[in-house]
Parts: sequence; structure tokens; C-alpha cells
Amino acid sequence: MDKVHGLKPDREFATIVAGLGERGAILPGLPVGDVVGRRERYDLRSQKSLSMTPPTADVVQCSHKIRSKDGTFIALEEFRPKGAPAKASPAIYHVHGGGMILGSVASFTPAILARARSYKLPIFSIEYRLAPENPHPVPVNDCYAGLEWLYENASGLGVDCTRIIVLGESAGGGLAAGITLMARDKGLSPPVAYQMLIYPMLDDRNLQPQPSIEAHTKWRSDDNKTGWGALLGEAAGQDCEVAGHQYAAPARAQDLSGLPPTYIDVGHLDFFAHEDVEYAARLLAAGVPVELHVYPGLPHDFEAIGSGARIVERTLENRLRVVEELKL
Repeated sequence: MDKVHGLKPDREFATIVAGLGERGAILPGLPVGDVVGRRERYDLRSQKSLSMTPPTADVVQCSHKIRSKDGTFIALEEFRPKGAPAKASPAIYHVHGGGMILGSVASFTPAILARARSYKLPIFSIEYRLAPENPHPVPVNDCYAGLEWLYENASGLGVDCTRIIVLGESAGGGLAAGITLMARDKGLSPPVAYQMLIYPMLDDRNLQPQPSIEAHTKWRSDDNKTGWGALLGEAAGQDCEVAGHQYAAPARAQDLSGLPPTYIDVGHLDFFAHEDVEYAARLLAAGVPVELHVYPGLPHDFEAIGSGARIVERTLENRLRVVEELKL
């Protein structure tokens, strides 16, 4: 427990995580810039998670090939739960997390399947290219290309493009916010109906250590420096901005007016907590309807390791409620 700030994990959550052993452990930090080491760790944990995910017949998955802005073909994966509406349905456009350098649709498939079953809606998840091999603006352009494709093909997919929720977690939450800004600026029609930002990574200037937070969370200042540096290079955290900087790091955007209603949730023990609260406050000041939840005692990526804790179940219930309201 931090004696100054009184920060500590939720008791029930901590008990559940302790029971996971190595899978729930916070590992020692890696040097700034060690993308390979972070990927190796991430892949090992993802493989263990995937190995525990049972085969499913209640969600049908198919892949669509789309062309990104630079002409490269990338995949947009569709997850359609059996029993979902056949036509004119709301849909989720999903952007996975991973600090701009990690992850894939495959590694997030267990979470996507759980959402598809819970929301009873089709989910379209974009396989965007990662930094540092593909620095800004490639990732956000890939994500926007997928959203445009979904709009253009909505009718044939049985999707009501007036009711598309753009959803992302962590870095995917930041990219989701970025493409929602881009959609506003480009005049995408109809406008994005809703953005759901799950502990989003929004601000490349958030690079200073937070000792009272970092003792409890697996994404820390050195990881943030690594992710933003891979995406933005020398511009990360600096006053000088690159073209389209606000789409990579939406906290940089000067004007947040005209954005769709927004849901943000984050744990109090998350490295992104302060930037997320600030972004929500700025949205509110810009006249955007905002629902913000800051959950005491929860770290980054809490639902991946704390399933069953009452506070985690409450977060899932709140997200489901938002989706259900859009169906009305």
C-alpha cells in the first residue's frame, strides 16, 4: 500500500489475481525500446490464454480483405454470434490494444468472442499494422480504412451504419478515439454513433514514472516510452508535432466538439487514469455527452486477469448497458 496516496488493489480482485500464479504476476520491467522482449512476453501469455479458450460454434468468424490508404491489403475479421439480427443491426467496430507495438486480432479473440456473445451483435476487428515496423500514420490509417470499408459494405453485411460503435481498449482505445476524430474531420456520413474507449492510451506526453501506480500495473512508464517512441519516433512527447499527430495521440487534439457520445472506463491503478479523466473532462467541456467510470483498486487490463471479481463484473455490466441502449 502506498502510504501517501492510499492506493491499493481491490481486495477481491487481488485475491483472484494471486490465485493465477505466474499468469497474474507483474514481471520486472524491460529497457526502454526493447520491443522484441515485450513481444516475446506478450506472445507467451497470449498463447496460454488462447490454449484455455474452448472451441466455439456459437460465433461465426470470417475474414474480409480491405485496402488501406497506402494500397496494402489488410484483414478485417468479422465475429457474428448466432442469433444476432440478420439485417439493419448495430455493430461494433473494434480496435485491439497492445501499446502500438503488440497484439493481433488472434490474440484478442477470447475477449472478442466474449463480447460477441454478451452483446449479441456482429463485431468487426481490424488487423492494423504495428509500430515500429509501421510507424504513424500507418496504424491509424489502417484503422480508418477498416471503418470506411464497413460503412461502404454495411448494407450487404446487415449492418445499420447509423448505429456503429467504435470500440477499442488501451492503444486500441487511443486509435479508436483517433479514427473518430478523423471521421468527424473528413465528414464521414452518417457520423459515428458512439465511441467506447476502454482505458485508452491517448497522450504521448504521459511519460513520467508514477511509482504509486506502477507497483500495481503491468504497463508502466518505460513501456509507454517504448510504445510512443515506436509509433512517433523523436516526436513522441515533444512540443513539435508531426502531421496528423492528434489522430495518433487524441489528447493532442485542440477541438473535441462534434464528437459522438462517449463512454470511458479506466482503473484507478492504471497508468492512463489521469489522461483518460482529463480527456473525458475536455469532451464534457466541448459539449459531448460523456459517461466516465474510474474504478478504485483496478489496474490496466483488469478484466483479463480479474474475471469474477464483483467490481470487474460491474464494469462489464456497464459496458453491456451502453450497447443495449444503442439497440433501442
